[in-house]
Amino acid sequence: MRTTPAINFIGRWLLHASLGIATVMLAACGGGGQLASGGIVGTGISIGSVGAVTAIGSVTVNGVRFTTTTASVSINGSPVPETALKVGMVVTVQGLLFPDGTATAKSVDARTEVKGIVTGVDNAARAFTVLGQRLRTDQLTVFAGGTFDTLLNQYVEVSGFRGAPGDLLATRVEISSTIAPGAPLEVTGTVAAFDPAAKTFAIGAQVVDFSQVGAAFLPSGLANGVVADVHGTMVGAGGRLVASGISVVSTAVPGSENSKVEVEGVVTDFASLASFRVNGQLIDARSATVAGGTAAMLGNGAKVEVEGQLTQGVVSASKIAIDQEAEIELDAKVEAVDATGLTLNGQRFTVTATTQYEDRSVAAVREFSLAAIRVGDRLSVSAARSAAGLVATRIVRLDASAPPDTEAAAKAEGAITDFVSVASFKVVGRKVNAGSARFENGVAGDLRDGRRVEVEGVLAGDVLMATKVAFVADDPTMPLSGSVEGTINDFVSQAKFKVDGQPVDATQARFENGAATDLANGRRVGVVGAVTGGVFVASTVEFKSAPPATTLEVEGAITDFVAVANFKVAGQPVDASTATITGGTVADLGNGRKVAVAGTVTGGVLRATKVEIKDAPQLIEASVKGVITGFVSVSNFTVAARNIDASAAAFENGSAADLANGRNVEVEGTLKGSILVAKKVSFQ
Repeated sequence: MRTTPAINFIGRWLLHASLGIATVMLAACGGGGQLASGGIVGTGISIGSVGAVTAIGSVTVNGVRFTTTTASVSINGSPVPETALKVGMVVTVQGLLFPDGTATAKSVDARTEVKGIVTGVDNAARAFTVLGQRLRTDQLTVFAGGTFDTLLNQYVEVSGFRGAPGDLLATRVEISSTIAPGAPLEVTGTVAAFDPAAKTFAIGAQVVDFSQVGAAFLPSGLANGVVADVHGTMVGAGGRLVASGISVVSTAVPGSENSKVEVEGVVTDFASLASFRVNGQLIDARSATVAGGTAAMLGNGAKVEVEGQLTQGVVSASKIAIDQEAEIELDAKVEAVDATGLTLNGQRFTVTATTQYEDRSVAAVREFSLAAIRVGDRLSVSAARSAAGLVATRIVRLDASAPPDTEAAAKAEGAITDFVSVASFKVVGRKVNAGSARFENGVAGDLRDGRRVEVEGVLAGDVLMATKVAFVADDPTMPLSGSVEGTINDFVSQAKFKVDGQPVDATQARFENGAATDLANGRRVGVVGAVTGGVFVASTVEFKSAPPATTLEVEGAITDFVAVANFKVAGQPVDASTATITGGTVADLGNGRKVAVAGTVTGGVLRATKVEIKDAPQLIEASVKGVITGFVSVSNFTVAARNIDASAAAFENGSAADLANGRNVEVEGTLKGSILVAKKVSFQ
């Protein structure tokens, strides 16, 4: 376990020593308590903490590691084991903070803000729509069971921080590979347009019909402005969520008067430093110190962490940390690691108490942290640049042979079997859900048993969540032949192992780029063969080469511009002489232009493969998928909460006259301010 956070906690303790000095003295005189560092016995002060889980083991929230051995743990009020807590979940912790920096949780309650089907995706804004809520994502959003690219039409459970009505910053998105009939629907948010006569109200753009909830079961105080949690199992006429249960949710941080409070979330209702809310909790920050920026940066939409005291229901803030978005994303092997950070590609990254950790390697260490990282591990690191250097905001461990994020994590090719629907069929024994897929050489309606396809995507358990399905020429003589590509797991012998969960027998296989002795957990392979009795009998096994040792993405303003082959972004030397330029042209590159650059690092220089010019919004290409809402005219309607102007668009599988609320479309075009000016509209 790292010792660094304890130092930070001691500093915080000293700031609040006036709260606990009496109890510490009593404990030193024989009162009960916990043994503190240096042999001093101390009693903890009460602490209430609301924020996203950044590490497991026990649970770390807002930089404080809470021991959960004796804590009651729940999700949406229902008891669960501690192992149900995941990185990215938003939790409310009540506990005790001790003078030595340790903390013990009495209770941990996680909440899910939205459960339902994704009906729209805005790729440009990295946002999506569920039950009328616009759900934004950032670099710290954790996706489980899929990726942003596999969201459309899938059932999700989302944790996050509420912002403006109908807006949520997602911190964790659980994507289900299957959608069970009657799956629960849930939305939490501020009540508006409350109509007791019509028995309706709105949460964001979602209309709620509570006519099926008896008056005796309606919560007291249900009215405009309160935060309500609505449950149901169906969406009725006009897209209304038919409620089966409603409860009013308190946004106040639990705690006694003068207890220590930490709140993470998005600023709303900003009036002044003396009055704004974070996650619904009223904040007074007139006496607070500001880290990560200036007080002038505080305003609606800012993501912050607040420390302070609870005084008559208001948090009197002593410190506010403004979260900065990561400027650098690096995929490389660890060259050095110590108690305070690590080095990759010659660059030093410092970790903090709020650095997020996740292990996606075969090892799958649950209590993954800096202490579990070793030299030679492959990491994907997101970092922000500060005056002190690079600070890691997120660290993910990957398998050495896993593909870069730009490539599909799993592939399958062969004839379709066991077809039930677009979201449920098999290819060479692999379960496939193509509800979010892009189709080539055909459409979703062409899926059926016997059709031969190539599928790419990511795994959710044993289901391949397809991002692309390409139809290929049928081979009626070998309907079950095909190929799979992925990472070896559950290796027992050459005759018994799995490729991303698919049983494989390679006893008769020919090997390329390796030999049978190279088979091992974590190795990435492509396997050609046929399914027999549920086992993929391999005829060929090809070991895939490892990805480039170092890939890098940086974002920021161009400085030190000499030529397209010689400039800097976020202090990183860049050569963009062979890069693809989007959002503008090579002639637009120059000092002060904001860009995002991706490529590989050689000799300390980022050899760019792609440069996106970010400060020319009218040129940024964008696309959205989903259901049309708010239709006024061909030049004024909405998809996935994005305003669309399709007056100059080309139409596929329909015409402008077919535009109407409820039609499912994909729109491609360019952004002009907040409006997506469509070049093409495809009816789905």
